[in-house]
Amino acid sequence: MLLSIIQYTALLYAIASAPTARAIFDCNAIVDGASLNLTSVAGDHFVKLTRNTPPSMTTMTWGINLCAPLTINDQIAVNMQCNDGTQVCGVQTVALEGQDPVITQVIPVSGDLNGAIAQYEAHRLTGANSAQNSQAALQVRLTGGTWGEVSDMETNIDFVCDTALKDVTYDDDGNTIGLRVMGWDEKTLHLQWNTSAVCDQQLVQVQQATTQSTAWSVFKYILIAVLLVLVAYLAITACVNYSRGARGVDLLPSSQAIIDIPYVARDFVKKVGSGFSTNSSRDGYAVF
Repeated sequence: MLLSIIQYTALLYAIASAPTARAIFDCNAIVDGASLNLTSVAGDHFVKLTRNTPPSMTTMTWGINLCAPLTINDQIAVNMQCNDGTQVCGVQTVALEGQDPVITQVIPVSGDLNGAIAQYEAHRLTGANSAQNSQAALQVRLTGGTWGEVSDMETNIDFVCDTALKDVTYDDDGNTIGLRVMGWDEKTLHLQWNTSAVCDQQLVQVQQATTQSTAWSVFKYILIAVLLVLVAYLAITACVNYSRGARGVDLLPSSQAIIDIPYVARDFVKKVGSGFSTNSSRDGYAVF
């Protein structure tokens, strides 16, 4: 019986403290335990960076889809684009004057690739953790990419509130307005995304939900502590009664003993409190 009580307590603790599994990012961010919906920026988005590399022109096109894998282009050979399941992909082309561009690099940075499920992290940027971009309100980190000998690739996206960008728009080259490449070191891609999706209203909702989540977490651990104390009390009482020859339901404490628990706890707190107050009133050295 004692063993079953301990096993039941361990099961309760495991259920209460089990972490929430995070699968591939789908535009529903979990931020500090609260939900923030980013479906307003769903779909394929692109940023093109062109450099003059005589005698050619080199263009790097970064594609990103937060909510789902990037769309496969049926007009391009499979080995010339990122695999199905990629959420962030870079394609580099080189063009000589008078000739069609040639694809020279295909870089799957993030997504469900090589049989591994991508993971994500999302958190608010405030104070010290927003040193790189003081305007950023939210950062999303996407993983899962492998490129040649480079593994553990990732994409860090800093979202900045911009009330003027309520709708997703594009420039003449097909670039998503508000989306910029801040850095790329052949392992980590750093993007900045200006959008109204992370402005005050949404962040206030996240903050309120976070407060509620924190209160629930405190209550959860208090409840676990109370359950552990109660189970320990029942276990010890059962052991004592067993040693005295009790069996069956007689192992449990009597109903009167259970009723007296609050009063015993109250008297114990009073005794501890009076002990502290007595010690604090003494001056000089204590007598041992």
